[in-house]
Amino acid sequence: MKKPQDMVVKSNTLIEASYSLTVQEIRLLDIALADLATYDECEKDLLTMHEFVHIRADEYAKIYDVDMKTAYTALREASENLFTRYFTYSVQSEKFPTHQEHRKARWVWNIAYVEGQGLVKLAFTPDLIKLAGKLKGDFSRYHLKQKAPLTSVYAHRLYEMMMQWRKSKTVPSVSYNELRHRFDIDDKEYKRIANFKARALDPAIKQINEHTDIIVSYEQYKEGRKVAGFIFKFNFKDKQKEPIKTTIKDIDKTVSDDKPDTTKRAPKAIPTMTDKQRNTFANKLLNNFDFIRDYSSQTIGKSREELLIWVEQGLTDDETRQEWRKYILMSGYEFPDPLKS
Repeated sequence: MKKPQDMVVKSNTLIEASYSLTVQEIRLLDIALADLATYDECEKDLLTMHEFVHIRADEYAKIYDVDMKTAYTALREASENLFTRYFTYSVQSEKFPTHQEHRKARWVWNIAYVEGQGLVKLAFTPDLIKLAGKLKGDFSRYHLKQKAPLTSVYAHRLYEMMMQWRKSKTVPSVSYNELRHRFDIDDKEYKRIANFKARALDPAIKQINEHTDIIVSYEQYKEGRKVAGFIFKFNFKDKQKEPIKTTIKDIDKTVSDDKPDTTKRAPKAIPTMTDKQRNTFANKLLNNFDFIRDYSSQTIGKSREELLIWVEQGLTDDETRQEWRKYILMSGYEFPDPLKS
């Protein structure tokens, strides 16, 4: 029997993706992705051809503390369902850089269940392999055993979001709509914010605080009288366990160290903005995960009002405005007609 792997590595794009999975399917994927992280970069392409990741029932039972019968059933049903599942994610369009490209992709392209052996075999799609495993750049990682006790899908998604910000321990300015998107909550469900918190958010935080290595709290912020989003903060229960120990060679920097590249010359400069534009895009930038993450050192510990003032002042400065160019374009900025190509 192979030695179980404990490190799951996902790109932030995958963590932020929208998908609908059961807890059993999430658990199966976590084990498989932990296995994927052990492959060298040159080997990962083989997994789109004939190679499979193997997950055994006894491995599943040990990690998730269930009996063998439950493990057998979970593996069989989760693998069958996973074959039909897909996830939706967004990337910046190469052809239209001011627009987001929304994609749908399958998790696996081939599955097999070896009857009587409690063995599931999965072959990942190319999209998933690009968004998981040993990635340089924007990635997050967590110990499989820390997330294993969670039985709520919302708790799984929320814990992963916390791990995106493990360096700063603050997840600033997550809009209400973005959080619903990540939780894959239908527009008809939990329409009132009180219902959303009582049925989804608060139980997820309670489970995380009781069963994982972190303690999470949150504050909500408003636009007018309406709740617009949340600011999360967390701390590790045991400071000894806070740093992740890993032998993955490709992980050579943390997310918070990943600063925007200001050495490349922008093909078009963002022109001077009006007061109204600055206010509009200051709010949009503060709802942009990439912007908040890359400038976490300037945003941590500040109120939204303070951040709005800081961003609006930055947008008045030409050098800062060009430094923030890619985030402004991602937020939907359109060049004035004379500058359009």
